[in-house]
Amino acid sequence: METLMKRGGFKKKYLDLSFRKAFILTVLVTFAVVAVLSAAGIFGCTVFRNYLLPDPNSVMLKMEYRNEDGTPCTVENKIVLGEEPLLLPRLLAVTKEGDLKPELADVSSLRVSAVKMERGIDRIGPRRRLAYQACGVLMICFPVCLSVTGILLCGFIFYRQKMEKPLALLNRAMEDIASEDLDFTFVYDSRDEMGRLCASFEKMRRVLSENHKALWRMAEERRLLQASVAHDLRNPIAILAGYIEYLQIGLEKGEMPRERLATIVRRLDDTVNRLSQYTESVRYLNRMEDMELCRVPINVWEFAGKMTQDFKILASDADIRLEAAYQLPQRDAGQPESQTVAIDSDVVYRIAENLMRNALGFARQKIRLTFGLEDGLAEDARYFTIEICDDGPGFSKGPQKERGLGLTIVNLLLQKHGGYLQLSDGGGDLPGGASAKAFIKS
Repeated sequence: METLMKRGGFKKKYLDLSFRKAFILTVLVTFAVVAVLSAAGIFGCTVFRNYLLPDPNSVMLKMEYRNEDGTPCTVENKIVLGEEPLLLPRLLAVTKEGDLKPELADVSSLRVSAVKMERGIDRIGPRRRLAYQACGVLMICFPVCLSVTGILLCGFIFYRQKMEKPLALLNRAMEDIASEDLDFTFVYDSRDEMGRLCASFEKMRRVLSENHKALWRMAEERRLLQASVAHDLRNPIAILAGYIEYLQIGLEKGEMPRERLATIVRRLDDTVNRLSQYTESVRYLNRMEDMELCRVPINVWEFAGKMTQDFKILASDADIRLEAAYQLPQRDAGQPESQTVAIDSDVVYRIAENLMRNALGFARQKIRLTFGLEDGLAEDARYFTIEICDDGPGFSKGPQKERGLGLTIVNLLLQKHGGYLQLSDGGGDLPGGASAKAFIKS
């Protein structure tokens, strides 16, 4: 059966059969092989036993006569009925010493008798009788041994072809999962019950792997968030501590001018407001895990124009000049679908706002805002891009350390929206500076 399964794709068809059909097929094939071999063995034993028994068509020709000295002699010759008889043996005289004389014996006293051979075990010699009995035992034991061997062989073939490989794969996969290694592929090419089980196991592995990666990203995001919060809170806390110490010294000496005291109070109030904003940002980050996106088709020209006007006001308040550029499909191209993207406008606005506030915090004189549409690596992937360049000190000391909590929020929002953030030193043709480009999947 092993050989049959290697020919003509039969093995693949056998593997695709259900357990019930495969088991029935294996049993039937094994039964047929056992039956044929048993019949052949019994037939062979029967032929051999018949060979051991005397031929019922033969007779024993017995000739009795006396020698010259009166000694009786007997000669027997087997003759098969229906066949040409052999020549009778020459009857030679025997001396007293037991030697044969060249002349013929006296045939005057010759008596000839024929005895028919009986077909019975008692008519054969001891060796033939033993061989005859051994064949009888073999005719019983041989089919039994073949049946037992067939059952064992049937179970072995069924286990090896249908269960051994998938069970080994499942065992190895469970060992990998137990060792927290989910970076493997589990494939078993069969459509039977084990194939469906292995496919479900592979689906479970992918889900576990995705969840594990998601948990790892969440842990990494938490770590970055904690580092960003700790960095952003360091300066306000230091400012508060410095002003409090200054107030304590001034009050002890009694030399605190009223105008100076009012200035310190205003700065303390600004610092407290900054701390409140950080607290609100942290709360917003916690709410982002349960945030659901609401993608709505919008016109990129209208959305980009609205953000440009808002950000110009922010830049004007900070005494920074803002330039806007649009790498978008032409408005008069006659293809409105090419100017439409499906995004969550509130989330994207928050992404751009955080990037803008980071740039305003580090820009010296100028910021460039660029909107665009770019194709991704996948065929149906398209990204709405927002790039903000400034002429500040850049990311030379590390973006997360210098740019604070804003970039952490941007990263998490972009991941939620299926996009990513690209940071680099150099603000295009701006001297020095930094470039932050958000890719929002539409």
